[in-house]
Amino acid sequence: MERFLLRRLLPLAGGIIGLGLLPMPVYAQDASNLHELQRVIEAQQRQLNAQQKQLDAQRQLLQELQSQIKSPVKDADKKKVTVAAEKPPAEPPAGPTQARSQTKAAISQRDMYDLESPTNANFSYFDPTLMVTIPDSTTEIGVHGLPVFQIIHDTVGLNNNRFDTASIPVNGGPSQTKFSVNFTQLQFSSTTPVTRGRLNTMISMDFNGEIDRPDPRLRIAFGEFASDELGLGVLGGQTYTTMLDLQAVPETLDFAGPTGLWQQRQPLLRVTKAFADTVTAEFSVETPENVSYGNATKLTQWPDFATAGTWYAGGEYIKHIRLAALARDLRAEGTNGATDSALGWALTGSAKLGLPFLGAKDNFKFTLHYGDGYGTQIKSGPQEAVFNTVNSELDTIGVFGSFGGIQHFWSDRFRSNLAYGLMYADNPGFVSGDAIDNTQYAAVDFIWTPFRTTTFGVEYLWGRRENKDGASGTANRLLFSSSFTF
Repeated sequence: MERFLLRRLLPLAGGIIGLGLLPMPVYAQDASNLHELQRVIEAQQRQLNAQQKQLDAQRQLLQELQSQIKSPVKDADKKKVTVAAEKPPAEPPAGPTQARSQTKAAISQRDMYDLESPTNANFSYFDPTLMVTIPDSTTEIGVHGLPVFQIIHDTVGLNNNRFDTASIPVNGGPSQTKFSVNFTQLQFSSTTPVTRGRLNTMISMDFNGEIDRPDPRLRIAFGEFASDELGLGVLGGQTYTTMLDLQAVPETLDFAGPTGLWQQRQPLLRVTKAFADTVTAEFSVETPENVSYGNATKLTQWPDFATAGTWYAGGEYIKHIRLAALARDLRAEGTNGATDSALGWALTGSAKLGLPFLGAKDNFKFTLHYGDGYGTQIKSGPQEAVFNTVNSELDTIGVFGSFGGIQHFWSDRFRSNLAYGLMYADNPGFVSGDAIDNTQYAAVDFIWTPFRTTTFGVEYLWGRRENKDGASGTANRLLFSSSFTF
């Protein structure tokens, strides 16, 4: 620009110097050149200003694009760091599950667990520590783990890792101490989105196949279709019996839970239908093979039929209420070679209630059940029936049972439970006097959760067994337990 100005101004300066010597027309011509130069300069200045505005606009747009690109990258990096090296929260949740409000009808098996408050680890769901997406698919595989270590001391030897009050000897016995890892669990799950729903699978095992040493056994193995859109769930495989309300199981460090609890995990086919946002109905056919008879061997013809209805109230006091019914075809061959059948049945009601006057998360869970011929379906129960060889009839054993517990949180890290269970058996008159008549169970504990995935606790358990002839025995257990989820 400077050179351009000099080239234009030098001739003009020469003309000015020679004004007195040149004639008037030459001066007028130079003046015209000066005006032309000014117009050129102004035009180029306007062009430069326009170009500068375009550059500024492009620079601002580039900065905005760079900012948008960097933002999700940073967020992703933060998420990766969180997954790779998760730090425990200052105030960790009071259990291994992620708390959420359960006010909507449960369609899938996962949502049937108590996800709001800690429960017995044998009947709880814990989220996978690792999710892996299978290449070229939409299927995610989850890995779950629960290492458990327990120290057990019994005043009366039960010779059992679980506190089974039905095995309490009425004539006493020596004290025993055991170390156990039998209740350690390993699970694999998967989820695959499909049209109008999702396909879920679960395979779970623990090491409680033998009571005196770790031995692998299958706990759960099922596949299910769940559709929130259709309000429908269809499950086939081995899981908890439909008669068990998973959200009404009290927390105990004793993995088997209280006397009277519906204990069976068994093969079944179940359909769950939501009739409203907070109401579901369940219908299932279940294996008839989990039975035990006196003086007879089992025969099977028809599966067990179970149905249940649940109202997920989600209120401050009433969390949910559930009713269920069971019908069974009991068949047996007596020791005399005769065969007979009988109807087994049961009705059960359960609920989870909030106790906000004690604490925001405090709760009370309970279950009541009554019927005939379902003793081995519950913990510490009698046989289903006894074969009377005199008249060749299969006589069922009536059962009444109840269990429940109160959970109190001292803080986010500390909590306690008080649990109780009982069972009464109505034995036929010809049954021998050493048959179980009733049994009771009580447990109180103190549990510390220093981290979200770590739990330590100590529990005192008391149990009593009474036989038909009145003979009875009691047992006491002191239990230390530690568990870690991964």
